[in-house]
Amino acid sequence: MSSPRSRRSKSREQARAVHVAQSGGVSLSSLSVGALPIVNRIFERMKLEDWLTAYLPRADGRNKIMPVSSMLVLLRNILLCREPLYGVGEWAERYAPDLLDLTAKQITALNDDRVGRCLDQLFAADRTSLLLSLVSHVVREFDVGLDQLHNDSTTVTFFGRYEEAKRGARQAGKETLAITWGHNKDHRPDLKQLLFILTVAADGAVPVHFRPAHGNVADAKTHQATWDLLCKISGRCDFLYVADSKLATTENMTYINTRHGRFVTILPRARKEDSDFREQAASSAIDWREIYTRRNEDGDVVDRFGIRDGQTST
Repeated sequence: MSSPRSRRSKSREQARAVHVAQSGGVSLSSLSVGALPIVNRIFERMKLEDWLTAYLPRADGRNKIMPVSSMLVLLRNILLCREPLYGVGEWAERYAPDLLDLTAKQITALNDDRVGRCLDQLFAADRTSLLLSLVSHVVREFDVGLDQLHNDSTTVTFFGRYEEAKRGARQAGKETLAITWGHNKDHRPDLKQLLFILTVAADGAVPVHFRPAHGNVADAKTHQATWDLLCKISGRCDFLYVADSKLATTENMTYINTRHGRFVTILPRARKEDSDFREQAASSAIDWREIYTRRNEDGDVVDRFGIRDGQTST
C-alpha cells in the first residue's frame, strides 16, 4: 500500500500532465493567472514581503525556497482557494510561477513540510510587533479611517484530538493557546474551541486587528486588552469603540471612560439603567429627539428612530 506522501506526489504529477498538450512534436503548457495580479499589487502596497523579512528569523541560505516566499504563497492560497497545507503545492502548479515569485523548479519543491516549517518560524517571530507595524503602514497607505471601530468575537470549533493544545503550554518559549470547551457559538457544546476576536473599521469594514484566545476565555475579559492595542494602532484613544453587551460591565466601561475613550454598547436587561429607562418610557417622561425616519416607496412612515439626550446614573 502506498504512503499518503507518495499518493500526493503522484497526484501532483497527474495534475501537471493535465495542463500540458502535445501535438506534432510541439508541447503547449497552460497556466492560470486568475486574480493573482490584483493580490500581488495589494501585497506590494502593503510591503508585506518587507515586513515579513524584517520580523521572521534570518533565513538559511541553503533553503530551496525562502520562508517569506513560502509564506506569501500560503497567503495567496488562503485568499483565493483555501487548500489544506498538503494541497498548496498542487494549487501553486496551476499558476504562472512568476506570479508567485517562484521559479518552476521551486514550485515542484513546495510541499506541506516546507510550509509548516515557515509557520513555525512565524510562531517564533515577534508577531505582536509585526502586526502593529504592518497594520500601521496599511492604515496610512490605504487611508483607512479609524474614527469608529467595531469589535466582535466568534468561536473556531475543532474536531478530533489535540492533546498538545488541550491545556495550553509553552513552545519555543512562547505561550500556546488551549483548545478547550467554552461557550460555543456554533451551538456545539460537545466540541472544543478557540476564541476568535476581530475588530474592523467602520470605513469599509476593513479588518484592523485580530487575536485568538483560549477556548474558555469569556468575551467580557477580552475588551480591555483589545482596546489598548487599538489605541497603539490608531495612535489615539478617542475613537468610537462599538461592541455587543459583553462590553457592558462596570470594569470594562470604567476602564475605557477613565482613559478618555468612547464606546457604544448594549446594556443587558439585568442592569439598573435598563429598568430605570423602561419605567421612564412607560410613564412618557422621556423627551425623545428624532434622529431618523424610514419611509417606504410610497412615502409612508415605516419606522422612527429617536434618542434621549442626557445622562443616567449607574
